[in-house]
Amino acid sequence: MTLTKQLPFDRPAPMAVAPEFQELQASGEIARVRTFAGHPAWLVTRRDDVVRMLSDDRFGRVHPDPLAAPVLSATGQFYGPQGTDHERLEAEFRVLRHVTANSLSVRRVRELKPRIEALVGRRLDHLAAAGAPADLHALLAEPLPVEVVCELLGVPLADREDFQRWTADVVHLSEPARVGEALVHLNDYMRALMDRKRAEPARDALTDLVRAQAAGTVTEDLAVLWSVALLFAGHVTTVTRIGTGALHLLTHPDQRRTMLSSPRLLAATVEELLRVSQPDLGLVWRWAGVDVDTGHGRINAGDLVLFANGPACLDPTAYPEPDRFDTHRAQPPHTAFGAGPHLCVGAALARLELQVVLDLLFRRFPELRLAVPEEELRWHESQLTGGLLALPVTW
Repeated sequence: MTLTKQLPFDRPAPMAVAPEFQELQASGEIARVRTFAGHPAWLVTRRDDVVRMLSDDRFGRVHPDPLAAPVLSATGQFYGPQGTDHERLEAEFRVLRHVTANSLSVRRVRELKPRIEALVGRRLDHLAAAGAPADLHALLAEPLPVEVVCELLGVPLADREDFQRWTADVVHLSEPARVGEALVHLNDYMRALMDRKRAEPARDALTDLVRAQAAGTVTEDLAVLWSVALLFAGHVTTVTRIGTGALHLLTHPDQRRTMLSSPRLLAATVEELLRVSQPDLGLVWRWAGVDVDTGHGRINAGDLVLFANGPACLDPTAYPEPDRFDTHRAQPPHTAFGAGPHLCVGAALARLELQVVLDLLFRRFPELRLAVPEEELRWHESQLTGGLLALPVTW
């Protein structure tokens, strides 16, 4: 099969899924594409295929020749394999997920709700003080997730600006030197912080990782890698989701009123926002450990496979009228947080954070609306996680 499709796909509008994703979903094809780095890969777009294959142990984070592996982006080791031993790496990741399960559990996250509400309230005070028009991205969506993840992980808030800059650089799709430098800073920072947790343990996720390392169940390198991943995933993707979720509600006032009508509908609205408001967010990459027959072609051992979690949320074969916002959908769970053993460990935190933010925002500012035409909004085109550059609002 010839490689005719080059990532990234062009979108007709920032909040719309690219037509190429829709064409592949209609055909059921698992297509051959070229990545941002120009490397060959397989692209999985249908919701059921994403769930099935992400749960398939034949696809993993390792490659027999890591330095020669095809990658999504050539801008740094963040996008490359994590070694050659699949069974050992997956066993260590299972330990890491277990170790952090308590810190990221639904119960622990619910305990954080009063603190999250206080942080949101303070951010909304800043928004009010700034006066209209104001940038909702800069005053709320960007700083808030950093503050929340600091609470959960035990990261000093005073260091926020540094690691916020580093994590933004890590997902840059060009400038390899910039990405590499950011990864060095993040790894050095987390090693130093974990050293401090050994001397001053606390009730947080980083202390849990330090204890697991001391017990010999995970290596120091993997504990640092996991802590960097938690810091990154805990705020970079949430920044994007707050921005796109708020934008969707700003442009759909009827859905906003539905959301505010009851706590049950608040949760259901956030779930639908996660499904519909991130059409190109969520590419996950794995390598085939063995040859796999997909029915649409043979994936060879060592091939790169990309799972389009965001577009899979809008797969018409799984969600009739996928663009229709429906808080009463009976269709299967979305893939915004991945699937199977690779389900995002921070899903409970992200859900609660979005519920608190959107509820308090639109109750505090019931007349909130866009301050510019939607078509004038600008988006990150150079970052894997996408998202808004600014969200001007007035009230």
